[in-house]
Amino acid sequence: MIYIKNTNMTFNILISCMHQKDASIIKRSNIQSDVVVVNQCDHDSIEEYDFVNKKGRTCHVKFICTRERGLSKSRNMAIRNAWGDICQICDDDEVLPDDGEEKILKAYAENPDAGLIVFAVVRNDRPIKYPQEKRPLGFIQILKTSSIQITFSRHLSNKHGILFDEKMGSGTGNGGGEENRFMLDWRKKRVKMLYYPDIIATLMSADSQWFHGYDARYFENLGWTDRRILGNVLGMIYLFYWPLFRRKSYKQDGSLSLLETIKYSLKGYFSKR
Repeated sequence: MIYIKNTNMTFNILISCMHQKDASIIKRSNIQSDVVVVNQCDHDSIEEYDFVNKKGRTCHVKFICTRERGLSKSRNMAIRNAWGDICQICDDDEVLPDDGEEKILKAYAENPDAGLIVFAVVRNDRPIKYPQEKRPLGFIQILKTSSIQITFSRHLSNKHGILFDEKMGSGTGNGGGEENRFMLDWRKKRVKMLYYPDIIATLMSADSQWFHGYDARYFENLGWTDRRILGNVLGMIYLFYWPLFRRKSYKQDGSLSLLETIKYSLKGYFSKR
């Protein structure tokens, strides 16, 4: 455990992964903190052990193997098995900086009333422009945030019963958006959420487990997730907004017309899953 000056907060990294043969992901991801790993594979087991990080500090690992499937289920299992005050969401294709934990706990120490703070990340496939100053998270910013930017207070997650929606995310067949639903649930509880410009991860891979092109299934999932995340009214508005105003994002595929994208989005919007 690490203690930042003027605080006594503890910290966990929560990693979701699949079919790992061993615990080499700890070194590969440059984990320098206490960590919970949930490895979805073909057996059930729990292993706990310690390792010494680069700074000579002892860190604890809880490595869980499970037959369960679904990214949101994996994240929720990690949350339920965590023990730190502050948690960082992490995937299996990230490399973390040596001082990531210090950056995150410093942000919470400076903002003791914050329940969720998102940070900047570096992507190897494309540059991302982030604001250069701290700011509150608004509705639009929440919709643009990815899961690997998220850190949160485990105490407040438990207090408000906030977990990831297990009908959403990789492995469900329903597309992504689970992180946006997760954050909007925090917003509904009126928990203070912030953005900090510090970099807490480098994403090494651009591969997606659920995105396979802008096809009919993509837009059916888009309509379904719009309604599930935003509700009936805003979900319907966004259903038309996305195909109309983000045409450049998908028109290069050339397989679906504007009317077809709206048709499939409406089909997904009214589907029961």
